[in-house]
Amino acid sequence: MQYNENPLFTDITSKDCLKMLNCFHSEEKLFSSGEMIHHFSSQKPVMGVLLSGTASVLRYEFNGSRTILEKLETNSVFGEILAFHSEEYEDIHLKCDTECRVLMIDYESLMKPCTNACACHIRLIQNVTWLISQKTMSLSQRVEVLSKRTIREKLYCYFMQESLRQKSSSFHIPFTMSDLADYLSVDRSAMMRELKKMKEDGILSSEKRMVRLLPEHTAGV
Repeated sequence: MQYNENPLFTDITSKDCLKMLNCFHSEEKLFSSGEMIHHFSSQKPVMGVLLSGTASVLRYEFNGSRTILEKLETNSVFGEILAFHSEEYEDIHLKCDTECRVLMIDYESLMKPCTNACACHIRLIQNVTWLISQKTMSLSQRVEVLSKRTIREKLYCYFMQESLRQKSSSFHIPFTMSDLADYLSVDRSAMMRELKKMKEDGILSSEKRMVRLLPEHTAGV
């Protein structure tokens, strides 16, 4: 994979990418499905690039229940500065959904330009700033979903966001039904009942992870 295909390295040549990554003491790591990639509160701050595979940012509560904060796909960037992290919820970590190949970068080295003040390093910091702004938008969308009062409203809000993001009324969701319930912070059985009602009401159709919104029936949602 060419690192400069990742948004973290936008407008940076492959040669400069490799030079900086060597300077940052970065390394590629391979993780198995179900393995922990990073714990956001117990380790030295890092920034990582998911070179292949999918992973989930998870938070476990004191009672053992979990919430999926975010689903990461190939080419996603993660790290403390981009995480839904606070001191009140320290048990947040990144776990592999599939086998993952990850590029780990020392965050302090990344954010502290060397004495040469290389143009590529300055550009890299600008890219990090842009990624933070994108993560802020993502957090706002998640808050919008969770602020809905009913399961139907949460489902519809999330599906609308995915429809807009994928620019189609038919779209693929990255979650299993159990994971979707954890992401929405709702009971899975109650969510499945509501999905069935939404299909019966002609609001949507679905097949496994494919969902299609039926716009002629959405006014009554």
